[in-house]
Amino acid sequence: MNNSSFTIVGRLPSLNEYILANRSNRFGANAMKKKCEQSIFLALSQAEMEKVYKYPIGLKITWYEQNSRRDIDNITFATKFILDSMVKNGILEDDSQKFVKGIEHTVLIDKVEPRIEVEIFEWGNNGNGRKMVHDL
Repeated sequence: MNNSSFTIVGRLPSLNEYILANRSNRFGANAMKKKCEQSIFLALSQAEMEKVYKYPIGLKITWYEQNSRRDIDNITFATKFILDSMVKNGILEDDSQKFVKGIEHTVLIDKVEPRIEVEIFEWGNNGNGRKMVHDL
């Protein structure tokens, strides 16, 4: 059975943090992205994620933050790291619009256990329903 979700422990950098790293050091942003990719690879491995074969897909990403200090648009910027890591690790063939049709974001607070939960679902033709990848 193909697992259709995984959880990244902790949080990923915001857009503001990424810009600061990029401006502070010539290699800062690249080092930050590599560190993020390692965290995401660990989450993919622990969830035993398998390659997605049926496209197009959508993603539902739930971001659990420790507090409400960061703006939602800064938080969800890290979607770039998640998608790039999924492609790099062979879970997705590509992250272009041909393959990924939509991304739904929800930001919640969990002071004890910040995390990012990612669900992959089949993009339905009727627009009403969606099927989890493992249900196909």
